[in-house]
This record gives sequence, structure tokens and C-alpha cells, in this order.
Amino acid sequence: MSVWQAVLLGLIQGLTEFLPVSSSGHLALAQALIPGFRQPGVVFDAMLHVGTAAAVLWAERRLLIRWLTTTSGWRLIWFLALGTVATGVFGLPLRHVAEAGFGHPLEVGMFLVVTGIIVWSTRFFSGSGNTEGTMTWKQAAGVGLAQGLAVFPGLSRSGTTIAAGLGIGLDRTWAARFSFLLSVPAIAGATLIEVLGARSQIVAMGSPFWAACIVGAVTAGLTGYVALGLVIRTVSSRSFHRFAWYCLPVGLLVIALSLGGLL
Repeated sequence: MSVWQAVLLGLIQGLTEFLPVSSSGHLALAQALIPGFRQPGVVFDAMLHVGTAAAVLWAERRLLIRWLTTTSGWRLIWFLALGTVATGVFGLPLRHVAEAGFGHPLEVGMFLVVTGIIVWSTRFFSGSGNTEGTMTWKQAAGVGLAQGLAVFPGLSRSGTTIAAGLGIGLDRTWAARFSFLLSVPAIAGATLIEVLGARSQIVAMGSPFWAACIVGAVTAGLTGYVALGLVIRTVSSRSFHRFAWYCLPVGLLVIALSLGGLL
């Protein structure tokens, strides 16, 4: 893998992780088009997600510091822990099935269509519900369960969790921010699992692979930070559902190309 390929994939990850268009789906399609691309498991993809998780931590650093220093803040940290456990309920059993989808563009296209339908549905939610101070543990668990289902490439994590949050009564802006914060522990856990599971292959790849991982992660983090603000603005302004007009045609195009043997 060249440095420029790592930069390209980092840009794709950073721009699509928080937009409801499925970063994993876009990575899978991009990697299918790069001649000779290979990685141990999905370790490189996991490292790109570490970059965007770092963007979340930096963007929400003041909120997290306040949580760590107040009693009400610790309540929300426990909600993040609960949501993470709920994610594992679905995410861990489905992990190997989901990884297999990276080599099947047809599945990616189908899940992009599903993402489009989910994102379109958000236009019917009022988004005037619970905020940071009034969120319940049931809502935290519900968003976590939705995140666990969004492990398939093409099924957007942010689109699924934000839609779930709005559907179960969260305020629009808080639904987006909680979705982003909930991604951090999930990404950390998934990355650890991938690295430990492929450690012998990683050693065989050598230092060039790790250099590509670092370059890609930094690129993803920088572009992801910009994308974060864009998504929060679109959710708050009730224009989030318009991303469906991207997911639906792209998903249908990928399905057509796959059935035609061109992908």
C-alpha cells in the first residue's frame, strides 16, 4: 500500500464517517478499485476509524472534561458505557459476517439503499425530545443497539444511530452528538480485537504497513473534524434526510454494476 493510497482512503474515511453515507461501504468500494490492495483482516480500516474517533474526542473535549468533574456528567459516562455494552450484544456476533461483506460490492450496494431509507425516515421525526440533561438509560441502550446493527459495510453507523436517537425521542443536536461520542469506545474495542486477531499477519506486513496506517489515520482525523460540524448543522436544521438522495442512487448504481460483473 502506497502513502498516496493511504491518504486517499483516509480522506474517504474522514469525509464519510460522520456523514450518513457509510464510511465502511465507501472504503470497501474504494479498496475494490485499487489494484492489488490488501490488508490483514480489516486492521487498516480500524486504524482509520481511530483517526476519526480522535476527531470526536478533540471536538468534544470541553464536554468530556465537564462530565468527568460533575456528578451529572458521570451519569452520562455510564450511559456511554451502557450504550457500548448494547452495541456489543449485536456487533460482536455479527462481526465476522460483516467483515465478509467487504469483498462483496453487491452487499455494500444493498446496505447503501437500506441506509438511504433509514436516513430519509428522519424527516418524519420531530427531534424536539430529550437533551443531555434529560436523556434516559433506555434511550442510551436503544442507540447502542442500533450501533451494533450498523457493522455491515454500506449500513451507515451515524445514519442508523442518529435515526434511532430521533425515533426514540432525543433532541436533534443531542442525537448527533451522542452518536459521535458513542462511536469512540466501540471503535477502540473493535480496533483492539482486530489488531490482536491479526497480529502475526501485521508483523509480516512490516513497518511500511504501519506507516500507511498512521498517515491514513491522521488524514481521516483532520477531515473527520470538519465533517463533524457539517453533520451537526444538517441534523439541527432538519436537512439530514437529504443525504438519502446520495445513498439511494449510489446504492442502486453499485447493485447494477455488481450484477453486470463490473464490480
